[in-house]
Amino acid sequence: MAKLVGNRYANALFEAGLELNKLKEFQKDFAFVLDILEKEPKIEIILSHPKISKNEKKDLLNNIFGKTISQEMLNFLYIIVDKRRERYLIEIAKEFNKLFNEYENIVEITAITAVPMNKDSQEKLKVILGNKMNKNIILKNLVDPSILGGVLLKIENKIIDGSIKSQLENVERTIKTGTL
Repeated sequence: MAKLVGNRYANALFEAGLELNKLKEFQKDFAFVLDILEKEPKIEIILSHPKISKNEKKDLLNNIFGKTISQEMLNFLYIIVDKRRERYLIEIAKEFNKLFNEYENIVEITAITAVPMNKDSQEKLKVILGNKMNKNIILKNLVDPSILGGVLLKIENKIIDGSIKSQLENVERTIKTGTL
């Protein structure tokens, strides 16, 4: 159900963004909304609570986002409240972001490394991956000391493991099975 609701509302907002020529503005607004909801989960709990009136929820949205996001995005959030779809807000935002990324030929990649990557390394990796994939790359670097070294890339539903940890595990497996 969440996926269906998310798709329906995300598509409606996406189409409105195209018509109004405000797609990038909507994407920035929704990214901001999603960021706040993920940082403050109590807001989503309040918005989803059945005993809080629609007007109170709209006032809350206006107080939190009114001065930061566009009026169109605020109106969209009001529609979500009117239709009692508040609990799907994060799913709607994620689906909208997927549509936006497809439209703009963007792929989000997470590079997991043992130590933080410097800006030069990140830029080089973005260029290499962008050229190979023929896409615009948004690169996020996460640090996980357990991988020892190298890089683990998460690209959509795929994982490319170039970490030293996985190479050592492969060597260990080879030694245990006795196949060299």
